[in-house]
Amino acid sequence: MMGERAVTREMIADALREAGIRAGESLAVHSSLKSLGFVEGGAEAAICALQDVLTPEGTLMMPTHTYSLPMWGKEPYNKTKSPSLVGKITDVFWRMPDVLRSDHPSHSVAAWGKRAEEFTKDTLPYPPIGLNSAWHRFYSAGGRILMLGTNQGTNTSLHLCEVLADVPYLNVVFTPGRDYEVAHRINERGEVKEFILRQVPGCSRGFRKCEPYLRESNVLKDVIVVNAQSQLLDISSLVEVMVRKLKEDPGFILCEIPDCGICQRRRRII
Repeated sequence: MMGERAVTREMIADALREAGIRAGESLAVHSSLKSLGFVEGGAEAAICALQDVLTPEGTLMMPTHTYSLPMWGKEPYNKTKSPSLVGKITDVFWRMPDVLRSDHPSHSVAAWGKRAEEFTKDTLPYPPIGLNSAWHRFYSAGGRILMLGTNQGTNTSLHLCEVLADVPYLNVVFTPGRDYEVAHRINERGEVKEFILRQVPGCSRGFRKCEPYLRESNVLKDVIVVNAQSQLLDISSLVEVMVRKLKEDPGFILCEIPDCGICQRRRRII
C-alpha cells in the first residue's frame, strides 16, 4: 500500500532473533502473511528469513494440509501439485528448493533443513496427528512452535495432545456411526487410492480457550515479529501441561458452537 513501510527479509530475521528463535533448532511455524504487513518479496522472503535464522543445521516445518476427503469434495492429494489450504506462506514453502513434503492425504507437512527427511518420510501408514506422525516425531525431537501472526486456534499440536492424553472421543469422527473417514491420494504410479483415516482431528474452534492456561503455566510466550502479534511455545512443555489438563477435563478444548459437526457428539461421550 502507498505510504506503508515495506517489511524486508532482514527485518523479519532480526525480529525472529529478538523473539528468541535460535540457529540449529527445530521450529514448526503456523503463519499469517498479512500479519507482517507489506513484505517486500512476499511469502518467499518471510520463509527465507526463517531459514536465515535457523540455518541448514536447524529444521523448519510447516503444515500443508489439504483435507483430501471425497466427502468434502476435495481432489485426491498429490504431494507435488496439491495446494496447501492453511495459508500463503505454507503453500509457497512446500514448492521451494530443498523442501520435502509428506505423503499424508489429509494433514501433510513440509520441512526444510537437517531433520526434514526424518519428519516427512513414511508418514502414510499412521494417523494424521497421532503416534509416529510428523507432529509426533517433531515432539520427540524437542522442537518449538511459532504461531506467526496467529494463535492457538491454528495450533495443530493440540490435536497431538488429544491423542497422547487418550481422550475418550478420539474415535468419534465427522460421519455418525463410523470410527474412521476415507481420504484419497494419487500414488507414485498415478493411481487414485483410498486411505482410511483413524483418530481424525476434529474441530479446532475451541483451542483458544487454552491460551490463559498456557500463559499461567509459563508455556506460552507472547512475542512480536515486526508487526505480527505472535506466540512461541516449546512443544514438550505444551504436551506435558495439556495432556495433564485433558486427563482432568477431556472436554477442555472442544468448541461450544451448537451446530458444530463433531464437538457436540464428542462431548456427549465424555
